[in-house]
Amino acid sequence: MKPAFKSSDLTVAAPKEIYNWHVYILAIVSSMGAFMFGYDLAFIGTAITLKPFIRDFGLKGASAERSDAFAANIVSLLQAGCFFGSLIAAPLGDKLGRRITLMITGVVFCLGSLMQTVSFGSTAAMFVGRAIGGLGVGAASMLVPLYVAEISPPSIRGRLVGIYEMGVQIGTCIGFWINYGVTKHVAATSTQWRVPFAVQLIPGGLLVLGMIFLPESPRWIARFKGRDEAVAALSKLRNLPVDHEYVVEEIYRVMDQIDQERLATHGKGLIAEFREMAMPGNRNRITIGVFIFIFMQMAGSNAINYYSPRIFKSIGLTGSNTGLISTGVYGIVRLIAITITMYWIVDRFGRTKLLIVGSALAAVAMYSIGGIVKHNPISATAKPAGVTASGYGAAVMVYVFAVAFCLSWAGVPWIYCSEIFPLRIRSLCVAICTATHWLLNFVIARSVPYMLTNIGYGTYFVFAACMTLAVPFVYLFVPETKGLSLEDMDALFGITGADRHLFPRIDDAEKGDSAVEHKE
Repeated sequence: MKPAFKSSDLTVAAPKEIYNWHVYILAIVSSMGAFMFGYDLAFIGTAITLKPFIRDFGLKGASAERSDAFAANIVSLLQAGCFFGSLIAAPLGDKLGRRITLMITGVVFCLGSLMQTVSFGSTAAMFVGRAIGGLGVGAASMLVPLYVAEISPPSIRGRLVGIYEMGVQIGTCIGFWINYGVTKHVAATSTQWRVPFAVQLIPGGLLVLGMIFLPESPRWIARFKGRDEAVAALSKLRNLPVDHEYVVEEIYRVMDQIDQERLATHGKGLIAEFREMAMPGNRNRITIGVFIFIFMQMAGSNAINYYSPRIFKSIGLTGSNTGLISTGVYGIVRLIAITITMYWIVDRFGRTKLLIVGSALAAVAMYSIGGIVKHNPISATAKPAGVTASGYGAAVMVYVFAVAFCLSWAGVPWIYCSEIFPLRIRSLCVAICTATHWLLNFVIARSVPYMLTNIGYGTYFVFAACMTLAVPFVYLFVPETKGLSLEDMDALFGITGADRHLFPRIDDAEKGDSAVEHKE
């Protein structure tokens, strides 16, 4: 692990006013985009196993191969949409602003959700709706952490961006339990599966309505509209007057970074941004960001989210209610673990320590699950009288894995990759990292049903091996960012001339309008 970098803290002590309700409300409302993501992660795996859904979509009596293909398609089409949505959001977020683009993503997600809800057994309509909904989820997953990171005070940035992951887990928890609820309380008609699909419209609608009342990112304003408007936005977020020395110094650093980036690069447009991304100090950041999301996906958590009924069956928990309840408890465990981690731990102990400890614990859990399944295989045709001791042991290790994952890879990658990149190429870099996340998510969604069918316990060993490799990767290559301002990251990653982001100053006469970029 690289030695901790000491922040060049502002010369003005942080006043208590900056820790105000504005930033928390902003993080909570914008994280409706995370709720959309989390809810879909959880509800889809059990919704497609409901008997009315199977009947309406002509899957009753279908072969195992056809059922596996349908499950893989309905899950992975959303991931395909997410991949492209995350990439599209980068230029839109820079051109239109973070706020307006988030509103558009909410509208797109609602359109896709509506198509799924009213598909009436049409496979084509369901698949198209999944892809359109994915565009909205992918764009939100790229923009929300970036938006929240740009408005957060450094000392609580992990907590505020972590609200994104808390939103994911709240959505996941509700998604796990809603199918149990409709199974118990809704008649076995088409309404039973349409209710979980229709619930997707709630977070999408709340995102659109909520963003109407939220401000634009001061850093985006500083880049595209200039210092004066940025100061006004920042002073409101910090709950301080525009001439307060804390606001003056923070905005000076933001404008300084914009000026330094302008002088260090030539040209505008996507090619110029890729050229800047390949510069020393930036290319190592994008490499680390991409690998962080690769390890996040290869931890195996989303495999459990999507195919939880099959996974719990593979460890001996059979029966409709048993599977649904076990899945629901898994969601509750994750929610509690991520809330504690994001709100109280991540800004106290840092990002890298959590990644290392969580990886080690997750590896142990996955090795244990694989070992139990290997030595106590579950027959596809057997009808056990009850859950065996080994089944209970494996279930406990699933919950241990949930805690380990929520302590580390669930939320930390979103925090880390939203804070390490320079402003000029931040949208592009975060989009690439997020697209990597969704690409691997797509691969997992397509692969896990076949992995569980063909290699069984080996599925868990694959994920355990990846978590084992994550430990030395984080220790050797991932520097700590806890407590640093966004403008400190250049020095942390070795940008030439960055003296803890107290760059050699441009004369004040040259500042101001020179830093404003015009959107083309």
